[in-house]
Amino acid sequence: MIYLTRKKTTRKVSKKRVSRKKVQKKSKAKYFGLAIIFIATFLAYIFLKPSEEIVNDEVVAFVNGEPIYLAELESELSKLPPQLLQTLDQKTILSQLIDKKLLLVKALETSVDVDESINLILESNNITVEELITNLESQGISMEDFKNQLRIFNYLNQTVFSDISISDEELVEYYELNPSSFIVPETVFAKHILVSNNNRTNEEALALINEIKAMFEKNNSIFCELVTQYSEDPGSVANCGEYPAFGRDSNFVEEYKEAAFSNKIGEASIAKTQFGYHLIWSIEKTPERIVELNEVKEQIRTALLFEKQKEVFNVYIKELRAETDIINCFETPNVELCGSEKEETEKITETKEITSENEDFSEEQPNSLESFADCLTLNDVKMYGAYWCSHCANQKELFEDAFKKITYVECAIEGSREQTTVCKEAEIKGYPSWDIKGKIYPGEQTLEQLSELSGCPL
Repeated sequence: MIYLTRKKTTRKVSKKRVSRKKVQKKSKAKYFGLAIIFIATFLAYIFLKPSEEIVNDEVVAFVNGEPIYLAELESELSKLPPQLLQTLDQKTILSQLIDKKLLLVKALETSVDVDESINLILESNNITVEELITNLESQGISMEDFKNQLRIFNYLNQTVFSDISISDEELVEYYELNPSSFIVPETVFAKHILVSNNNRTNEEALALINEIKAMFEKNNSIFCELVTQYSEDPGSVANCGEYPAFGRDSNFVEEYKEAAFSNKIGEASIAKTQFGYHLIWSIEKTPERIVELNEVKEQIRTALLFEKQKEVFNVYIKELRAETDIINCFETPNVELCGSEKEETEKITETKEITSENEDFSEEQPNSLESFADCLTLNDVKMYGAYWCSHCANQKELFEDAFKKITYVECAIEGSREQTTVCKEAEIKGYPSWDIKGKIYPGEQTLEQLSELSGCPL
């Protein structure tokens, strides 16, 4: 796709809190992925039990004298979704791993039952235990790991969260205090044909798009044929130039949005953007409306309940930590028990803090794409993109095999045009976008431009 992504414009609930939707059981594999995330809402990551194979590995923490090994932490990292890897460091992950161990001990002490939960999962999905195990293993999770997650989840619900509820009065209050959060904005549904100016002059591109417009106006029933024959937007050619309906605050380029909203229904006009000339045909418009309380009541309840549970959980985990003997070698590397692992621990915790001098870097590393990619990564340079974005593919090809060393953030949710939370929070407006020294640079960048902006030598 050669212009910018859109935000989903169906229901707009709370931007901060009321954004959780009921899980849709679209497929067994997807259901289990979502189920595991739900079960681990307060645990954040997959629980991995230490095995005898890693007893001689580096130690990164002790909980009541029991060691946590570096290999455990790395296993945790390997199981995290890409979105979390971009926002969490190893210190945070180790802290979460310690919390999970504390919670599992409590769950085992109280003999929390998980058989009923497993049976419910099997029945609701009409699958066998073997199919459940296969689904879990496809995500790198053993049955025992999953049971441990369920034990912790059930323990929290039966104890820490047992008295938490949301009243109807609280729902009404939130709804009335946040009116702007329940506005569904005006949207337009349009199709387009793009004539790029990459391999032709602006004059040539404009002349061609005018010819296409003339053919369309003569017979608008051939629009799909015109898309197939002329459009140079790979993201929409197969769909007759179509993208989902979008609002005025969506992430389309401004010129595209302006033309689509300015057109009357059934009208087509030409708009010039950074990608070339578009023939934009506006098919349908939906006016702005206010979502009724009964439409979002359960979404609000779920979101408010989640917020209350988080508050209670944070208090509980602090109390649990206070009564536990914890040594975190990332936080106290000089403690005697951490001793021999001090050097390795410092290397791990300081990875993201490296801001090496460019001249020193060039002296230590060979002058190659890999060393350039290493430098970008060490300087916290990130590329935001989408799997369907042709410009992102071009950017990846520019680095060849060295792109695997680039910190890449996937913004597209598979099977949806909605943007991931990480990219929304980063205010990414188009793909690719580069985060360099805290500033976002949209669009494809040459290696020379990246070098100049980051200070990394080519």
